[in-house]
Amino acid sequence: MAAAAAATFLAGLSSCRPAAPPPPGPMASALLATAAELGAAPEALVQAWAEIDRIAKRVERRRRSERDDAPGGDVAAVTAVVFDELGFVREIDDDDPRFFLLPSVLAERRGSCLGLGAVVLMVAERVGLPLDGVRVPGHFFVRTRGPSPRNVELLRRGEVMPDAWYRQKYGPWPEGAGRYFVPLSVEETSAIFWFNAGNFARGQGDRAKARRAYQRAVAEAPDFAEARAATGASSLPGAAPPASPSLPPSRSP
Repeated sequence: MAAAAAATFLAGLSSCRPAAPPPPGPMASALLATAAELGAAPEALVQAWAEIDRIAKRVERRRRSERDDAPGGDVAAVTAVVFDELGFVREIDDDDPRFFLLPSVLAERRGSCLGLGAVVLMVAERVGLPLDGVRVPGHFFVRTRGPSPRNVELLRRGEVMPDAWYRQKYGPWPEGAGRYFVPLSVEETSAIFWFNAGNFARGQGDRAKARRAYQRAVAEAPDFAEARAATGASSLPGAAPPASPSLPPSRSP
């Protein structure tokens, strides 16, 4: 299904000549395909990628016109455009998918940490800035690469936060238990979207839809322990959904 969704998206993109943006990279392709499978219309995906391209061009202009020496290095140009110039804001109270699926996050300029993460990861990929998604229990953020990686906290408008801040706020978590506090692959990042979609469906009482979403999360990331547990628990009436990686309940930064 992901391949079909990506093909539909790319077909729509190719029809936007002569000013079509370049094809999306691996992260963008995966997240757009996930959004398509979760119900985003093909035209919304084409518009979303065009908007990512426009944001990326603003970032490139900013990087050319000034040197960003703020904490975070080159990523400061991305967060400055997203939060300061374009006015994106955080959503920490509502787990509706519109706050983590790219087309609606871009349209409303509002997202959960996962939704804002999608925007920042895709823009960074578009401008050639290597970033990774990272998760801790109940939360998602991005991290720069290199010998001195920096944690970029999107619910704090891109503020660089030390490792100890995450361990105090979202820990403790057992070392070696789950893929916490490590760079995530494209597939693992996509799995978090499916997991959140499952949590929302389960909260709405649609256990069958929730189970399908959890199964997709496990298919993308077999080591995603919470998704495996949720797959089984989704068949139990009245069981509470696990904490969403994109919406930390009552622990907002």
